[in-house]
This record gives sequence, structure tokens and C-alpha cells, in this order.
Amino acid sequence: MTDYELDVAADHIVGWLKGEIAAGKAISIRATREYTANPVVRREEVGLSEDTDASSLMTIGVLEAWPTGVDEGWVLQLRVEDVVGPHTPDEVSVPDRPEEIDLDDFEAEFIAPDRGTVYVSVSAETAEAKRRFDRILADMTSDRYTGEQVEAKWR
Repeated sequence: MTDYELDVAADHIVGWLKGEIAAGKAISIRATREYTANPVVRREEVGLSEDTDASSLMTIGVLEAWPTGVDEGWVLQLRVEDVVGPHTPDEVSVPDRPEEIDLDDFEAEFIAPDRGTVYVSVSAETAEAKRRFDRILADMTSDRYTGEQVEAKWR
């Protein structure tokens, strides 16, 4: 698969997907939330002493969408990475693997102004798969939510 970066706002993608789902389009979605810890480099900036064992807690949300029931050869991915803050081992533990969440929870947690770093991409198996996705992208960026022409592209 080849990955292609896209310049589409995260809230626009989620809104468009919700519109397509509401219109009964054949779309599969998978959304996850995951927590990771990275060492805190500047402890003094977050109010911790040098001898405190701490890390910065990051939350990562991933939303993937693809046509249901057909092998179109592409997957749209939206990834949001956000540093939550310092985290010490004494604090409440977080899940050690990704958790499945629904689209509404993904939107509530990860789609907000200034919410972390956002990466949008599509993975396509072939050049033809990328062209098929580009037709969907054209509908997405022009806010076409319904209609026979769009539905035919998802199936």
C-alpha cells in the first residue's frame, strides 16, 4: 500500500462521514483511542523535581473508513495525537492497548480546535484504487453528502 497525505480538515471528514452514514451509504468505520507515555524532558516546566519519575501522557485517536463489502483497495485514516500532560506511575493507570470507540466519541474527544496534531492520509493498494478514492475526496471537499452518484462510488 502507498500512503498519500491529504489536506482536509478533521472536522470536515468526520462531518462528511456522519452525513454519508445517515444517508445509508455502505461505509465501514473503525475508531480507536490509545494512550502512550513519553519521558518528560523538561520537568521544571511541568512543576516536577528532577528526582520524580514521570512521563508525558499522550492520547492518540485513529479513525479509519473504507467501503463496506467491496475491495476498493483504499483506507482513509485520520490520526490525532495530543499531549495530555505529565503522568507519574502513582496516578491512575491507563489501558495498555487501543480501545475501540464509536464515531460520536471520537468526534467529542478528538475533533476540537487546537486539539493536538492531526494527520490525514489515504492508503491505496494501486493507482486505480487511489483514483477511486479521489472521486470520493472530490465529493467530500465539495460537501456532496447524498445522491445516486455518490452512493455508487461507495459500493
